[in-house]
Amino acid sequence: MKETIKGIVLGTVKHTDRHNITNIFTRERGRMAFLSPAGASKKSRQTSARLQPLSIIEGEANISASREIHNLSSILPLKVWRTLYYDPLKSSVVLFLSEFLTRLLRDSPPEPRLWNFIADSINVLDATEDRIASANFHITFLVSMSFLMGIQPDLSGYRDGMEFDMRSGTMTHPFNTMSTSSLRVDATRSAFLPTLIRINYANARRFRFSGKERSELINSILKYYGIHFPGCDNLKSIDILKEIFA
Repeated sequence: MKETIKGIVLGTVKHTDRHNITNIFTRERGRMAFLSPAGASKKSRQTSARLQPLSIIEGEANISASREIHNLSSILPLKVWRTLYYDPLKSSVVLFLSEFLTRLLRDSPPEPRLWNFIADSINVLDATEDRIASANFHITFLVSMSFLMGIQPDLSGYRDGMEFDMRSGTMTHPFNTMSTSSLRVDATRSAFLPTLIRINYANARRFRFSGKERSELINSILKYYGIHFPGCDNLKSIDILKEIFA
């Protein structure tokens, strides 16, 4: 069955000498795997250019219910990015997001609202000219996305001296023996959560973090995601971000 799909490219891996496998988060069917040509031919180069990580494309998918890997043709870019692949700071964020989303959306069904959020976010990253907003983008993205993923921290019960329990996503008292201490954020860092939860693409440039603070924040946020979505922490690309934003 053939149908037109819109997709966000998550990444491509080598399959055979003639074919690669490209994972795409489609708006219509969720995550899907497609064969793409490998090699140095003109067609392969053109297809590879259109299937770079975080490209947003439209194509004709030949979908078979009996297959896990499908065919994709007539691939056209829905957006042409101006800066994502040429700005060293942004390209490092692209690597991070593609790895993170590949793990997060491992078995994702169709989620148009989530698809729209990711697509709009990539557009924001490409368009922004503010270096601080770009450096904070991955933090802003993960904090904002927590709502759509159903894990936005519940800070309604926050009081001075309380700690954040990562497993329950709520505030707790330091002496609460029902909460695992290794999964709690200490009171000093938890005091910043009501401020951090308000970060968005419009105000991200106002959050002035040092390299160390940004590194500690992203480690904590990834640990939180990893608790609720196993495999989303310990990303290889995080070391590149730490080096770029040091």
